[in-house]
Amino acid sequence: MNKGRYMAIPPGAIIPGTLPDFSIYVLTAQGKYVLWALQGNNVSSEQLDRLSENETKEVFVNLDENFKYEQYLETNLGNILENQSTPDEQKAEIFTRVSTNVVKGAFETSYGLGTMGAADLRRTRQLIENSLQFIKEARSINALAKMIGHDYQTYEHATKVFWFTVAFLQHNPGILDSVVPGYQALDETQRTDILRQCGVGALLHDIGKAFVSLQILTKSGPLDEVEWEIMKRHPLNGLAMLIDTDLPMFVKKAVLHHHEDFQGGGYPMNLEGTNINTLARVLRIIDVFDAMTSRRPYKEPTPPMKAVRIMIGAPEDEEKREDQEQDDRDLGMRRCFDRDLLQRFIVFLGNVRLEG
Repeated sequence: MNKGRYMAIPPGAIIPGTLPDFSIYVLTAQGKYVLWALQGNNVSSEQLDRLSENETKEVFVNLDENFKYEQYLETNLGNILENQSTPDEQKAEIFTRVSTNVVKGAFETSYGLGTMGAADLRRTRQLIENSLQFIKEARSINALAKMIGHDYQTYEHATKVFWFTVAFLQHNPGILDSVVPGYQALDETQRTDILRQCGVGALLHDIGKAFVSLQILTKSGPLDEVEWEIMKRHPLNGLAMLIDTDLPMFVKKAVLHHHEDFQGGGYPMNLEGTNINTLARVLRIIDVFDAMTSRRPYKEPTPPMKAVRIMIGAPEDEEKREDQEQDDRDLGMRRCFDRDLLQRFIVFLGNVRLEG
């Protein structure tokens, strides 16, 4: 939310004892911005407590210092997400903002270099390290549910796919045995590292779209045949960008295979069944679910429960059917997914406060 030269931020973004290198303001009842904390000064717990006592929902940063604020959030994300006094909705907002910036940075750098930069990969891993515990908590899943139905933007989509994937795998650790054989026999540190790597794959699953023009990515309507062929190259482009990194092969394959269909017919390799990497099969489900339940310029979001019915191939009742051709396409969607993983995902969604 921008108000003139100022940008509203949640008070939960400020960690007591830190020295933000940007000034913070409060808005008076008379509509004036008053300095609350000077750049470089310590922000005390008492100051933050007074904001809470006064039920102050937002403080403000000058737009000229937005970059400093973004850096502060990324540096302090772990502490922000661990702060018990910060509402989960604020944590979710901050996490989404940071992760969106990390993904955006990776896209922009990768486009320039033609590969995934080491610095961006470090940022991605640090983001995941700072957020795993927050994602594991049930409250964070309910905060995630509130993001369903938002506009579909490439960077925020990556964030939601990452969040859903890590939470889903945390609730279904047995799946990771087929991602990495012997997973259950590993120690806690090793298992956590595998989960982190899955998070990297989820966050970067669409990194190949760095080479797709914004005109195509943001088109306010269905893609034409030429545009669709360009879009279909993004898994191969993604693999090319990650191939020289130290990411494990199962992550690289997940990026390559996340548009393969379980019964065949997907792209880019027309694989089927267990020839498709397990993490890719998970991403296929979550990628489609988020795309369906997000708002596009040319369509309203599909309600989550309706999206699930379409994904399992349940036909609409005859009297509710509005478009036979669309219904036939929806029925064909059942070919896309590993049925066992889809059923587990539906059970997982049962733990999330969904509407629709």
